[in-house]
Amino acid sequence: MYNIIRLIISCIFLVCSIIAIKNSKVIRKHILYIVFTSLSGILFVVLAFLPFENLFVTFDSPKAAYEYFNLGKSNIELIVEGNDSDLIINRKNGSDTYLIIPKTADGWKIGIGSNTKRVVQKVSNGIVLYVYQYKDTSDYFITILDTNGGESTVSDEYNTKFFSLERYNDSLEKNFVTYYAHITNLNPQYSVIVNDNKIVLGNQ
Repeated sequence: MYNIIRLIISCIFLVCSIIAIKNSKVIRKHILYIVFTSLSGILFVVLAFLPFENLFVTFDSPKAAYEYFNLGKSNIELIVEGNDSDLIINRKNGSDTYLIIPKTADGWKIGIGSNTKRVVQKVSNGIVLYVYQYKDTSDYFITILDTNGGESTVSDEYNTKFFSLERYNDSLEKNFVTYYAHITNLNPQYSVIVNDNKIVLGNQ
């Protein structure tokens, strides 16, 4: 629905522009047709980065907000709750996609990918670790994957709860398990222990 609404707005803009050009006394109208057709395309792109619905729409669940933003039926595997936002993990065609959804005291708002920053990227002994932050909030979401396959033992000093999702790779004939968590204290000394390997995250 998100992109459909922006497409409708862009089409209305283009139709109104064509009508205005037809009724004008400009001689080289074909040039204006080209210009305003291009402007309608630019308008669509600009609006894609402006979730103006957040000014007057609040969703009653993170799933509803996710499905409004993404066209088609969702297959949400996991929702990791934060303080000001939630991380959505959606599985489609054998791969996982992430989207962080902001929330207020009244419900959830629309989240767009450009508002998510990857603030940490680590690779250690085949373990790939990312940390994502929503805008400039104190919400940080960790993803951990051992590329060697199989389950891992994951912990940190704050006794954070790590959630897991398993995916079987047919070509490699292996199970891969990704671990997810939310933290609010990403200080320079923060670290996680994965399979007895200590990985310091806050020294980026």
